[in-house]
This record gives sequence, structure tokens and C-alpha cells, in this order.
Amino acid sequence: MLTLTTRAAVEAAINDTTLDPRLRALFASRVRQLEDDTEPGVELGDLAHFHAVEPGDDIPAVNAALGFPVDANLVDGGRFGHPDFTPSWESIERHGCGWFEAVFVLSDSGFGQILFVPDTHGIDPCLLALCRDHLTPA
Repeated sequence: MLTLTTRAAVEAAINDTTLDPRLRALFASRVRQLEDDTEPGVELGDLAHFHAVEPGDDIPAVNAALGFPVDANLVDGGRFGHPDFTPSWESIERHGCGWFEAVFVLSDSGFGQILFVPDTHGIDPCLLALCRDHLTPA
């Protein structure tokens, strides 16, 4: 799991040529969006933390990185499509570049966590099902 909690860490990731260029572009896009929507001089880490799932990461790893369970409302270990499941995110978007983006707003100030999940082999099938089954309508 790649977790970025400061502007310096996000900028380093954007410039890290070993990372997927599509993920780097998503980071850069979100940074620009956040900067455009906030007052100058606000630390990026006070607005959002960025997380990118890597092959081998499972839902418990995602829960640990976010600090809360994305699957807390599952009944008896059931599937995300269970009628009693209530998502904890604001939205999940599928980007044409092969990545999902789930946004969690955690406070009235607008602070949030942004989770990027690659739609590829090696990613936890339950996590991919969560993303696919709960896309926010365009």
C-alpha cells in the first residue's frame, strides 16, 4: 500500500518514474483540484491523504491504511451487494486509465481519504468487487 500524507510525499510520487504513469497523473489531477478549491498556503496533508493499493494488498490492509473499515457494514461476512450494506465512501469512480478512485470525506472541514485501486490482476477480488459493484453513477 502506498500512502501519501504530505504535499512533499505526493509531489515525490508524482515525480517517481517507477510508479504507474496513469496513477501519477491521477495524483497530479487531484492535487490541482484540491489547490483550486482551497485557500493558498493550506498543507495538502490537512486536506486529504492519498492511498494506492498494490498487488497483494487485501481489504484488511486497506482498512489499516485508511484507519477505518471499508467493509464494516457487511452482514455475516456477506457480499458487498447485500441489501444491508451501506457504503462509507462519497463516491467510487472508474477512470478510463484502469484505476478506480474511492473518496471518503471524514469531517465537516472536508478532510478526506482518497483510495486508488488498480483494476488489474493481483488485486484482492473482494476489493475489486466492492469498486465494480458500487460505482457512482455519472
